[in-house]
Amino acid sequence: MRITCNSEEMDIHLRHSFLSEESQWAKGISLPVVEKSVKNSLCFAGYVGSSQMAFARVVSDYATFANLVDVFVLPDHRGNGYGKKILEAVLSHS
Repeated sequence: MRITCNSEEMDIHLRHSFLSEESQWAKGISLPVVEKSVKNSLCFAGYVGSSQMAFARVVSDYATFANLVDVFVLPDHRGNGYGKKILEAVLSHS
């Protein structure tokens, strides 16, 4: 699994699809809102090959707080430790 914080590599449509259709916490969220939330956050994407299959987003002031939100691994990739790996990347980021 490869993890990146480069937002230009990330698949916004995959994130929007998962959040708006499959998540319990953001069902029905619009694409413009997802785009704005990603633009204003520190994001992590996990890839197997060239396909994005995991995501995590951190909302922070970069000084005193950070909230971890929107963490997911696509259903077909669950059970392989990818969730743990993306959280390790988040927690070790400086």
